[in-house]
Amino acid sequence: MPFKKLALLLFSLSLFGCSMAPSIDTAITEQTTAAPLQLIEHDDGTVAWQQSSAPLSKSHDKAIFIDLPKTISFDSHDPRLANFDGDANLLRQHFRAQLEKQLTTAGYTLVDKPAARALSLQISIADIERAPRDPNVTEYIPIGMLVGLSLHATGVRDDTLYLFFQSEVRDSLSGETLARAVDRASGKNIGQDQGPVVEDVYPAMDAAARLIRERLDRAFQPAGSA
Repeated sequence: MPFKKLALLLFSLSLFGCSMAPSIDTAITEQTTAAPLQLIEHDDGTVAWQQSSAPLSKSHDKAIFIDLPKTISFDSHDPRLANFDGDANLLRQHFRAQLEKQLTTAGYTLVDKPAARALSLQISIADIERAPRDPNVTEYIPIGMLVGLSLHATGVRDDTLYLFFQSEVRDSLSGETLARAVDRASGKNIGQDQGPVVEDVYPAMDAAARLIRERLDRAFQPAGSA
């Protein structure tokens, strides 16, 4: 990368922050706005909608039917991600275990089929991307940042793996959509010329399970409650 381009990128980072993480793509968020839902959260890492401001506890118990796809696949145009060296079933098992742990620890009851006053939680991986690793502490110093960017341009600096999780909460019997969200979560850092393995994806799944459970917690609480 020419020095001039590096300098311009450095200037942009100084104005808008130093994170290299990808924002949620418009193509992902567009498909989540089909139902008449209200936007309740929107930042670089999360976009969320909810049908009503009334808490879920008004019509539902803290009973969850987890509905995951039968297999987990990565839809990416990056050739380094196309040949994923890992077991998709193992990823699905890990993600489900994390969801169950988060929910049961927080007082939710898991049901094995749709039931009255129960919710259905559907989650899929909408996208997977990789971007240059965020600067470390020393790279926030201008000369250090310039060196860090130079390292990535020459293929030395590693990438961070990012997964985008699309979740939907429905009434488990009627199928009515009550809430939707897209969350970005980061996996491990990997070399620029490397493809991810199973262990590289686990941290993103763990983080997504926690984010989804925390949003459910907020949805069950009356507005203004602690």
